[in-house]
Amino acid sequence: MWRRDLKSPVLAAGLMLLGSIAANAADDAKTCTKESGDAAIEACSRAIQSRHYNGHTLARLYLNRGVERRAKENYDEALADFGEALKADKKYADAYFNRCSIFNFRKAYDSAITECSQAIKLGPTADAMQASDNEKLGKERALSDYYTERGFAYFKKDDLIHAFVDLDNAIRLNPNNGRALKTRGLAYEAKGDSRAEADLASAKRLGE
Repeated sequence: MWRRDLKSPVLAAGLMLLGSIAANAADDAKTCTKESGDAAIEACSRAIQSRHYNGHTLARLYLNRGVERRAKENYDEALADFGEALKADKKYADAYFNRCSIFNFRKAYDSAITECSQAIKLGPTADAMQASDNEKLGKERALSDYYTERGFAYFKKDDLIHAFVDLDNAIRLNPNNGRALKTRGLAYEAKGDSRAEADLASAKRLGE
């Protein structure tokens, strides 16, 4: 009976090559998560192309690349990445949220409401991140952002009833959510409510 020689130079070299590829993929995945800008985009792309990742881990790589592309105002590419993230993990709420954010920017408010509603329904994952950077959030702060984006879309559609419900929830979950406070202040202002002044002042103190 023939047996493979596990110590053969060819096999050893192959194993070393596989180990090197895996190590490179791991380094790229780490850079994808920790860095920003072109360095992050390139590392994310290499990690994705390595085919070493699937499921939620692959979804995170696509999400991180999408976040960086969004920061560079490459919105179509960002949306494509968030879509790929959802193919890898259909329950990835933060991917829906990031799509919602872009749709709000593009004034596609009905689409934004649909995406944010799905994010709210699913709830944040343990590694939920902001749309603007890679800062990890607690679940309450992440969910607060989801409600804020949907509330903003309702506000822009002049649906103040639903806007106030979402914005109140956002502020309850994170009292220092400046975007939610500003949007609610503008909503109060639109209906001539004196509470607008306090919300807008609080938002300004928070940098909004």
